[in-house]
Amino acid sequence: MKKITNWLMMGLLVLTALSCQQQPEGKQLFNMKQIAKRVSGKVSQMSNSEVFNSKVLKIDPKEGNDGVIIWQKGDKPVWTDANYLVFEVFDEADYSGVINLEFYKEVKNFKSEQIVLQGGDISGTTEDTPWLSCMIGVLPRLKTQIVFPLSYMDAQEIFLPRSPRQLKATLSGNRLDPADITKVVLRFGPYDEKNYRTGYELASVSLTQEKPEPYPSVSPTIDKLGQRVDKDWPGKLKDEADMIARNKAMDEEMNGIQYPTEWSKFGGWKAKKFKATGFFRTQHDGTRWWLVDPEGYAFLSTGIDCIGANSTGPVNGIEDLFEWLPNANDEQFGRAVSERRGTKVVDFYVANLIRIWGKDWKENWMNYTEKLMKKIRFNTVGNWSDISFARHSKIPYVLPLGGFPSTKVAIYRDFPDVFAAEYQENAAKFAAQLESYKNDPYLVGYFLRNEPQWAFGYHNLAYEMFATDQASATKDAFVDWLKGKYNNDIKAVNKAWNLELADFDALKAKTFKEYPSDTADKDFNEFSMIMVKRYVDIPCDEVEKVDKNHMNLGMRYAWLSSDLLYKAGERFDVFSINGYGLTPPPTAEIAEKSGKPVMIGEFHHGAVDRALPATGIVGVMSQEERAAAFRQYLEQGFARPELVGMHYFQWVDQPYYGRFDGENYNIGVVTTGNIPYDELTKGMTITNERIYDVATGKVPPFDGNIPKTPAIHY
Repeated sequence: MKKITNWLMMGLLVLTALSCQQQPEGKQLFNMKQIAKRVSGKVSQMSNSEVFNSKVLKIDPKEGNDGVIIWQKGDKPVWTDANYLVFEVFDEADYSGVINLEFYKEVKNFKSEQIVLQGGDISGTTEDTPWLSCMIGVLPRLKTQIVFPLSYMDAQEIFLPRSPRQLKATLSGNRLDPADITKVVLRFGPYDEKNYRTGYELASVSLTQEKPEPYPSVSPTIDKLGQRVDKDWPGKLKDEADMIARNKAMDEEMNGIQYPTEWSKFGGWKAKKFKATGFFRTQHDGTRWWLVDPEGYAFLSTGIDCIGANSTGPVNGIEDLFEWLPNANDEQFGRAVSERRGTKVVDFYVANLIRIWGKDWKENWMNYTEKLMKKIRFNTVGNWSDISFARHSKIPYVLPLGGFPSTKVAIYRDFPDVFAAEYQENAAKFAAQLESYKNDPYLVGYFLRNEPQWAFGYHNLAYEMFATDQASATKDAFVDWLKGKYNNDIKAVNKAWNLELADFDALKAKTFKEYPSDTADKDFNEFSMIMVKRYVDIPCDEVEKVDKNHMNLGMRYAWLSSDLLYKAGERFDVFSINGYGLTPPPTAEIAEKSGKPVMIGEFHHGAVDRALPATGIVGVMSQEERAAAFRQYLEQGFARPELVGMHYFQWVDQPYYGRFDGENYNIGVVTTGNIPYDELTKGMTITNERIYDVATGKVPPFDGNIPKTPAIHY
């Protein structure tokens, strides 16, 4: 359990009420009747529940979704002596529920950029926008305890640890002292008048010192092939024999498959030739950016992420949900069991591949997957893929470097102490991993890292460094920089910052919950630019010493939350971003500001019409619409002159019970039974064969006219 700092222990609220379970020591319940009265103006909103065998608050999400206020300033008693907020819910729909837990505070001198939202859009923010919020997923038709560790209110972590039955939980916002909370709200979804009409039961809300005990066992909801039991859909596997027969037929059907004759062996376009260097590089032809393959042919990278025999999820605490689970010592299925951070994880994809191909399953999977990649015309093995597969298949690939240099002291979230000597030392160790790849012509380039957490939202890094009195080399460097800027005159700093410091050393022990002045805000931001430049320059210098052949593809940002990220892009050969939508993000602006071609590291579209209960970050209503969405995204992207690569996330569906962090999205090209989604792969094939014609304006990009629908993701 994370330790709660002194400021977090102050002022925590305790509310009491009736519980639907026996109260363990340290459990203090919120008043459900009071909460119900706020929702409807009357206590009669409470009704009997067969699921919880108690009175519950029935919630019907609707357009606008005013939310359920579970606490507001003035309620008694005050929050104290607690480590977890726990609430019990049941989602009545046959698709996953999405719950937003929102904490509000009174903001002095409000500025919209102070609000940090997932996705980065602050255009509609007001003083009544949550200061800290958490988006949480729940499985359908399954009684669930949601557990929120109060220590996470320091906003240093983005993703919460999973509790049994709980799916992914993603935090966004700013560090919050519980003493400053003015309101706490639960907001329930998804809602759509036409397609998504769900209902919830909220049974209890409590503060606890310890994590609650798991619920008693229930009847299994997942069969031995990893499929949910309580739903049928087109293509659902009947049994093991059905799965084996369909895989063997598909494998045989693809024998002899090759890339189109107008493509090079790397997937480049033979109709357009540049200078060959033996490795991938970039080139602008006066009209648009291109990648250039090792033979000199124009190349646009169309790829898939996470190509590997892997779709694992943790099973600790939820063993009762499965009809069958393998053991690690199982002679046949032991390879489907592993451990992640002390938790048992099971991979039904691997178990099913073993059922299909026996002891030679890995080799057969590689051959099958190579043929399917070529059949649907993908020319790049995307991020987080099995590198042994990439090298076996002779398909160009990108490489995610592991272990981006860190330091013992973290400045903010995962931002390291970049002025510490250990940062330089660790950067050299980080770069050494490129040694075995530097001469491989099939390597398109490498990503330095993925979605740094310090870049989730607008954050003035130098200011965040002063949220605590923690010492660091970077804080020392900031104070030295400030001395230089103000000519070693502490009185000038005091006047500009509205402070009364005795000397510059006194600043090192100072902490701030608000900017002391607008000038201080600007000074912090200016030094943040220096911090980010050093953050990037040091590892980039080191990787260039090891590998001068391959492209630096950047950091795959989640979104562009501030100009700090453009500063961090100055050393990249290609500026990469993960962009979700029905069309790509504003990459023209990225290219203009960075001066670089752009690669989209991941995007996807999912539906809930088949096996899985969540769509992922962008939702559509059917597999046919998934195909249309892929076509629209890729073709409208490659019609832009700055886009040189787009990689779909991901190869195989996620497990129904959630991967390591709780995602369980219908985003795979194949199911966990290794069956391709026929509608999707047909659409992918059509578009992938057209990318060079679209990029040169020979044919117009596809417009699917796809209606917007709420996404189910967490």
